[in-house]
Amino acid sequence: MQDYLKKKAIQFCVLFLIQLIGYAVLFVFVQLNYFEEYLTDIMIALSTIFFILDLIFVMWFLFHISKARAKSDVKAIDIVGKDIHEIYTFGKLGIVITDENHKIFWTNEWFPRSSSLLIDKDIFVWQPDLIELMNQSKNEDSSHKEPKKIKINSQIYEVEFIQNARIFLFKDITDIESISKFSNDHSPAVGIIAIDNYSDIAALLDDVTINDMLASVHKIVANYAKKYNLLVRKFRTDSYIVLCTRASYERMYEDKFSVVQKVHDEVESGDNDLTISIGFSVGFDDYVKLSDMASAALDVALSRGGDQTVISPYGGNFIFFGGKSEAKSKRSRVRSRVLSQSLMALIEDAEDIYIMGHMDADLDALGSCLGLYCFATRSGKKAHIVYEEDLIEAKTRKAFKKTFTKEEIKELTVTPQEALRMMKKESLLILTDVHRPSICLSREVVEKAKNIAIIDHHRRAEEFIDKPLFVHIEPSASSASELVAELIRYNEHHIEIPPHYATMMLAGIFLDTNFYRQKTSARTYDASLILKEYGADNQIADDFLKEEYEEYALKTRIMSNSSTPYYGVIISLADANDIIDRTILAIVAQETLSIKGVNACFVIGRTGEKEIRISSRSDGTINCQMLLEKLGGGGHYTASAAAFQEKTIEEVNEMLRNVLDQYLADARIEEKK
Repeated sequence: MQDYLKKKAIQFCVLFLIQLIGYAVLFVFVQLNYFEEYLTDIMIALSTIFFILDLIFVMWFLFHISKARAKSDVKAIDIVGKDIHEIYTFGKLGIVITDENHKIFWTNEWFPRSSSLLIDKDIFVWQPDLIELMNQSKNEDSSHKEPKKIKINSQIYEVEFIQNARIFLFKDITDIESISKFSNDHSPAVGIIAIDNYSDIAALLDDVTINDMLASVHKIVANYAKKYNLLVRKFRTDSYIVLCTRASYERMYEDKFSVVQKVHDEVESGDNDLTISIGFSVGFDDYVKLSDMASAALDVALSRGGDQTVISPYGGNFIFFGGKSEAKSKRSRVRSRVLSQSLMALIEDAEDIYIMGHMDADLDALGSCLGLYCFATRSGKKAHIVYEEDLIEAKTRKAFKKTFTKEEIKELTVTPQEALRMMKKESLLILTDVHRPSICLSREVVEKAKNIAIIDHHRRAEEFIDKPLFVHIEPSASSASELVAELIRYNEHHIEIPPHYATMMLAGIFLDTNFYRQKTSARTYDASLILKEYGADNQIADDFLKEEYEEYALKTRIMSNSSTPYYGVIISLADANDIIDRTILAIVAQETLSIKGVNACFVIGRTGEKEIRISSRSDGTINCQMLLEKLGGGGHYTASAAAFQEKTIEEVNEMLRNVLDQYLADARIEEKK
């Protein structure tokens, strides 16, 4: 229709131009004094002719307009019949039909209200988002097509495309979307706020000071609740329950739960400060279920060191905010004694014991396994270390073979296949230096075990063992060997550790602390002293970690291929053709960190035919764990790693740089002034 009108408009302009030329010619004759005596007659005749021509053209034009309109203004009732037409009207269904050039040549009278303005218009110029719908129809089977939602003049439509007939069906879902949005915005969300280290701080400060700090926390929480329309009630001295709508939760989500950082920054007394953790749950309409989910999320936050928020959306993965600061120690000799007795009770109730570390086990994993072997055999139970030579890191494998004879290794260990055959329902599996099933030395052994205990010093990840009987995760510890040494020392029974066992454990502490240069506390030195009392040899432990010449040369090559994408951050890339032991990547990261001005280092290398790994270290001013968790990894805030399958070094490097672009600012840990 629009093209037809344009065509007729051009014809009218041509006719008008002819009339204008006729009058111009007449004007010239007048100026030249031609036909003066006939001028009046000529003017009348010419005007009459032009009037008749205009009248004929208008009538002809209206006739063709009426004819063209009859072709395009076909009522839907004439096409589909009265009954179907009523169904379309009741269902608020609009129909738009296009030609092969995607131009609209017919719409039903219900949609849109100004349908006449759409005739001859390109539908993709009118609604560009519909191109995606058309492409989907071309590329996918009709059973897999999904409607496209678009918004037109404050109305929301769900659009489907029938390709063979070139018909677009517009379903008005404005009311449904409004109801859905209202329901979603007013669905419940439940949170639990807990003060991380209340009992520790309360034991150190006087009542007046601790009450002032609690009052400050309460004021910050109350102001935050008022700002985001939350119902907050204290149910313990150090805990609050939070109820709110999904809309309020979304606002807090956008704010990244800043109340955690606010408490971290403002509530302190001298060298002591209170921090809070939050567990939140959304996506379900049962308050009891949401409360359980929030409690589980809070447990994850606390096991990761606190000072952070963990969200548990129903049916989704955990979401983490914060956690930039170093985990504070929650250990005490009393707690270590209680944990030691609890673990011993589990061992005594078990039929036999299996002890296992992580894949590519290092000296800390194997050393802590040896310590737990001594712990378990003290009860008289038969214990086995799950060991697979090909799944042990090279240095650790050499140290183990150098320390123990073949007969001793055979007596100490079983393969994963043997463990699967030997394990019974009453067997106890102790995991050390790991809590994620996917990176255990044998996932099949984990899946078969009914009774599992966990001892680890890494921050708890989203992936976790289902319903373990015993959990001792302490992110403030330097190593698993440190935790095991404490469990041995503070048990009520005297547990003997042979000197060569203690040496392996000490080497594990050396490895994870880089010879006491990082992540070291007074408890680390205490654990080392415990092992020295059992006869650990510093020199032998140091020899376990010494480099071969080839390792030194390889390390130098990797360090030479480095770049600095951000201030204080270095990324080093190994050669894509080299298969490198993961320990070398960690050593390169650690030694690069010793360079002045380097805050964090990320080393990327190939550790298998199809595996690429990132090993990272930081000086404590950048949270490596937070960054590598975005890539599916984890670890400590100063030492983390991630593994990738079927990727190239260049692809992993690009993924890491994208994460740094988005999250490095959040991962930087600012010191208090």
